[in-house]
Amino acid sequence: MEEDTVPVEEASSASEAPRPGRYDHLSKEMQEFYVGVPYSWEYVEDSRGWFIIETSKGYKFYFNKKTSEKTWKCPKEIEILLNKKQSVNPVCESGERNPTGDDHLHGIMEIDSHTRGINSSDLSNITRGQGKQEKENMEQILMDYKNLLIEKNIDQFCRYENVLAHLLYDERYLKVPKELRKEYFNNLVKEIDCDRRRELKMLVENFQSLLCKMEGELRYPFQEADAISILRGEKAFKGNGTKNWNATRIKLLREFLQKKKKNMERETEEKLEQVLLDALRGESPGAWIKIKNNLLRNSKYDILSFEKKNQIFQSVSQKLLAKRKGENRHGDSLSGTMRSNYRANTINDERNVFVSLLHEKVKHPVIDEAILKQDSFTAKKVDSFEEAMKIPTDLTTDDRYKNIRLTDTEKLNLYREFIISYINMKKDTFEKMLHELPINYMNDSVDDIIKMVDKNDRIFKSLPSVHLENVFSKWRTYKIKEAKKMFADFLKKSNWVKHDSDEQSNYDALLKLLSQDISYQRLKCVPAEREEMVMKRIRELKEEHKKNKNLAERLNR
Repeated sequence: MEEDTVPVEEASSASEAPRPGRYDHLSKEMQEFYVGVPYSWEYVEDSRGWFIIETSKGYKFYFNKKTSEKTWKCPKEIEILLNKKQSVNPVCESGERNPTGDDHLHGIMEIDSHTRGINSSDLSNITRGQGKQEKENMEQILMDYKNLLIEKNIDQFCRYENVLAHLLYDERYLKVPKELRKEYFNNLVKEIDCDRRRELKMLVENFQSLLCKMEGELRYPFQEADAISILRGEKAFKGNGTKNWNATRIKLLREFLQKKKKNMERETEEKLEQVLLDALRGESPGAWIKIKNNLLRNSKYDILSFEKKNQIFQSVSQKLLAKRKGENRHGDSLSGTMRSNYRANTINDERNVFVSLLHEKVKHPVIDEAILKQDSFTAKKVDSFEEAMKIPTDLTTDDRYKNIRLTDTEKLNLYREFIISYINMKKDTFEKMLHELPINYMNDSVDDIIKMVDKNDRIFKSLPSVHLENVFSKWRTYKIKEAKKMFADFLKKSNWVKHDSDEQSNYDALLKLLSQDISYQRLKCVPAEREEMVMKRIRELKEEHKKNKNLAERLNR
């Protein structure tokens, strides 16, 4: 046993004859410890299939591919060939380090006799301790290794050392030669990244083509949920089904919808500007506000914000005013009648500028019901129109406002028109918001609804809720009618209501059962009408019961 544990250097000295099977009884790991693992191989030119294989410990092993001969001792044929090429420092000497005798390489160093006919790329499997196992196809090994990395979601930012614990015990990893695992890891990670980029590019192109194809079906208001419901069944929408693709798809869809919405906004702005120009050109500035309000009620301009509409109106009105001023620049030389007309036009121009400034500066006007009902401004004990209406300072300090020469009464009349227009606009906005609410909110008060739809208190901040009561009442009436129909259908289908349910004991139990259903709960705002619906259904069942009873009696006669 002592002889078997002699160090490799001692066992393979030049003075000691090689002894076969020296390490045959040792495990594969111990053999690797003493001998090392195959590190490199080199074909001997002009030889009859000989390869020189060097281990990580510096030992050399000789293998003949054609005859499957293997030995630690340098064959004469190789020695002669090498001596011819290298006259100095021959590679093979009798004292070369040979850990075992001829024809013995156990475990990882043993080369299967079936390697006859293999190519040079497959030789790596033999020299890396595949031994008695059949040779593995390196391309398949690398493909399996690549699939393993894909399964573990490893990308180009992962370091080999950090992810090694996730790969270590997988068979696909263990099949890769040890010293090449890290190198292949780095190469395959880059390859996977390129594959993913290529696939993503293809998916993006296909999805963009789909969006262009379905563009006509994606309409205002360009909601993301609506677009998804239209595209869901398409192959280009599904893609590869990964989280990365889903995130990319949502981003592309949002960008497409935003772009489409902006294009529509731009086209609508151009159309609105042209419509305003045509409508206002032949009218006096005093009538412009009413014309504008009538035009903007059209639903085709809903895509534009209130501020944008007013901005377009202001731009158009200023263009028309500038044009008229240019035409009237010689007003001083006109006749008396024409001078009067010029003065009237100037006043109208100032009125228009005043109203435009109100829209621009007063976002949350103070709505004083008492002042709005007064026929004369002087009826109020205030020093000026600005003080009475609490006009913000950023308007009163504006140079355009300072140049206006209107009386306080004229300003008040125009301010009334502005407030009425403001209230009507808020009513329209509130009505649209109500139609988006589910029926379950019909029992809430108008103040509760306002808080719900205007969570940031910005839309209806300065508008008293009394102005929205009428809109809310119409919506609520419509929803109550809807809820009654649902409750009536429920009563017809329900088995709880009987012909004798109007008896006191039965009726209380019936109401208790009905109160558990949502269709009954919705009508709590109209309890009397709800109770009448229940009694009506009971009367209908009584009539049916009476008819059935009479029919049964006639049949039994």
